[in-house]
Amino acid sequence: MRTWAAKIFNGITLLGLGGVLIAFFINGRIDQYLHPQFRLWELFGGIGFCVAGALYLVTKKSMDCCIDGQCIHSNPRNPVRAIVALGVITVPLVAGTVFSKDSYDQQAILNRGFVQDASGLPVRNVAKDATAAAKDSNQPVIPSTALGGDKDENPNPLEPPLPQDGSGNTAGQNSADAKDDGSEQYLPRAADGNIALEVSDLLYSETEESLRKMFSGKTIEVIGQFLPGAQKSEFKIVRMFIVCCAADARPIAVPVQADAPVSVADMSWVKVIGQPEFVANGNRTKVVLKAARVEPTDPPADAMLY
Repeated sequence: MRTWAAKIFNGITLLGLGGVLIAFFINGRIDQYLHPQFRLWELFGGIGFCVAGALYLVTKKSMDCCIDGQCIHSNPRNPVRAIVALGVITVPLVAGTVFSKDSYDQQAILNRGFVQDASGLPVRNVAKDATAAAKDSNQPVIPSTALGGDKDENPNPLEPPLPQDGSGNTAGQNSADAKDDGSEQYLPRAADGNIALEVSDLLYSETEESLRKMFSGKTIEVIGQFLPGAQKSEFKIVRMFIVCCAADARPIAVPVQADAPVSVADMSWVKVIGQPEFVANGNRTKVVLKAARVEPTDPPADAMLY
């Protein structure tokens, strides 16, 4: 009887663990916890636990502990240890699955600390990321010429640089022409026609001149969670950024300045429409989003950024 009970509880522990992992993958909840490149492995892990649990239940193991073909002592199964394993592993996991909100509250955000500049984010290849994003969203692929990655100050060292006016522009070229470089057509668009960016895009633009060039003077929209500031017309727009999983998730934020006081619930999802402004701060550049409109919105399909 003791052996049978221990076997049942151990099998349930393995099946319960595997079932939770498979359920998270099927219903999409794993998207809130794990980077996309690891999600399929999570499914395989869940299937493996279920197979192991099923085999454990249907197979009959020897009661002897054998080494090199010689059985040295009896190894009876202990139902108490099996119940403890079930209570420590499976019960908390299932309870967390049922009651978890799959989101971070304001206190959790504040406790983790903000990333408010690109130095706290992974090194990014602008051309590679922009091309991948364009392919995923059916947008035109951004050529390297639009990003400025194939240009230096004087491509042909045998030829003198073109004459420039006092503002640093090539003679005969005004500032409007400098901005109108055709790059806008490659930026992703939202349903209402605005340029759709992420909080991470704005942070990366602080250190990447090519991005500042593409974003400056453009009307953009950014979706994130609302975190109030010191003034009613100031707040932060926040997203969670993960490298691997929810354990390393860090909130990234961009300051927003609105023309009028904003009244929305803390940590609710908002869409901010406006223009980014790049301000010199010592030897660094900081971005502030000047909001023309702030409105509630539904959470994005992927609440996390990667």
